[in-house]
Amino acid sequence: MHLCFALAKVYEDLGKQDDQFKFLHEGNRLRKEELSYSHDKSESLFAVVRKLFSSPPVIEKSNYKISTIRPVFIVGMPRSGTTLVEQIIASHYAVHGAGELDILIKLIFPIVKDRLTHDTNGLSEEIFLSIRQQYLDSVSRFNVPENVITDKMPLNFRWIGFILTAFPEAKIVHLKRDAMATCWSIYKNYFRGTGIDWAYSVDDLAGFYGLYNDLMFFWHQLYSDRIYDICYEDLTTNQEEETRNLLEYCELDWDENCLNFHNNKRAVKTSSALQVRQKMYQGSSEAWKKHEAYLQPLIKALSFYDVNIS
Repeated sequence: MHLCFALAKVYEDLGKQDDQFKFLHEGNRLRKEELSYSHDKSESLFAVVRKLFSSPPVIEKSNYKISTIRPVFIVGMPRSGTTLVEQIIASHYAVHGAGELDILIKLIFPIVKDRLTHDTNGLSEEIFLSIRQQYLDSVSRFNVPENVITDKMPLNFRWIGFILTAFPEAKIVHLKRDAMATCWSIYKNYFRGTGIDWAYSVDDLAGFYGLYNDLMFFWHQLYSDRIYDICYEDLTTNQEEETRNLLEYCELDWDENCLNFHNNKRAVKTSSALQVRQKMYQGSSEAWKKHEAYLQPLIKALSFYDVNIS
């Protein structure tokens, strides 16, 4: 499996597309076989989340314990630019970049799974206050001087309703990127762990992207004024203006270091680690087009889920 992904990269660099895609498809096939992903389970999970927030819960402000920590949650599909945006924000003198934290999924997934199993409606105020306290207790252990902390776990987009209810002071930064650019970048990469188990087949990948697309539309309907969308392509072509707007949303003053994010030496543990050590570059979202003839099954699958292909 690892050999197949490595050879696919070698043949891509050599411009030998037939060999590239032969090994890429085989590597993905082996990985899918190893993980046994079920689209039906994802569909059920997303449906339960939507059901739980069909009537958004409201909690009295007086019941929140005030915290000096201000979390910024950076969400979106993997390979959509979330690492880049965290690197930009974390270059600010008042921000600590915490990377991909698994705190929320450990707190929220069991709650959703329980509702999935027992078909229980509603979420109590105590649940949200508990999520809040446990999360803040966890991040406070970083013991850093900065009070703004970024949490860049892309798939936290699934929990936006939980986040905005439990953390009224939180900022949600949602990365938007061309669908084909995102999906092609996912399909060509191997991901450690099992959290991205939907990435290794064209149909599974397109199906999950469709679920993401629908859920983000749902969240925007509920919380239109509390989710900040930033377009990856706009960021790469208009870096300073987009960075200024981003910092303004996060209620941070201007810091020139955010333009020089590539000089930030903080540890980055995602597959974008090398990219964020370089200056901003353009055109990566067009890279898939040179493989368009080989990517017709993915284009067709995304179209089936009403995803726009640019």
